[in-house]
Amino acid sequence: MGHALFLVRMDVAHDYEPLFNEVYDKEHVPNLRSVAGVRRAARYRQPSATEPRYMAAYELDQLGVLDTPAWKTAGEAGRWPGEIRPHTMNRHLARYEWAGGHATLTGTTRYVFWVMMDVEPHRDALFNELYDTEHLPLLLKLPGCVNAVRYRTDTAGEPRYLCVYEVESAELPMSARWNETSDIGRWKPEVRPYTYNKKWIVSERLPSL
Repeated sequence: MGHALFLVRMDVAHDYEPLFNEVYDKEHVPNLRSVAGVRRAARYRQPSATEPRYMAAYELDQLGVLDTPAWKTAGEAGRWPGEIRPHTMNRHLARYEWAGGHATLTGTTRYVFWVMMDVEPHRDALFNELYDTEHLPLLLKLPGCVNAVRYRTDTAGEPRYLCVYEVESAELPMSARWNETSDIGRWKPEVRPYTYNKKWIVSERLPSL
């Protein structure tokens, strides 16, 4: 069941944006996707002014894939290192291992809701228990919430936990019914007060060229 996720978030200089997207879709992602152990790759864009605009998610058999010569060679191939990377900024690269929820992402929805947070150590066990046995099952009953996968990271500077919700509309995660559902049960009184460093990002999947 276990797998890994490599999440790359970044901005790009506006005058390089068309070339950035062309090279990302036609060269960089295909090169990395061809590496053994890479299951799938997808790109996203989000409108928040406070988070990097572009995201790329690489689903992996294991995190060790990122340390192989094949991955490093693929990442330095083509126009990406010379023509694109120098014009990117606000880059966040985080390695995640599967932590709960469904076994894998489906890659089928137009929108993805990314929820990142830390939890106080003395609530960590309860956080993980209630996330899987109560919080996610309730949210997954909402029409339009298709799938949810949880991850954890040891990447410095990033919230430890990530939950990836695959949803059918950008409005659902910010709706009253989502908020009301997330308040049901033990999560609100016993877990939420002990979470911090939280980020909520609604992104749209970019079509592959």
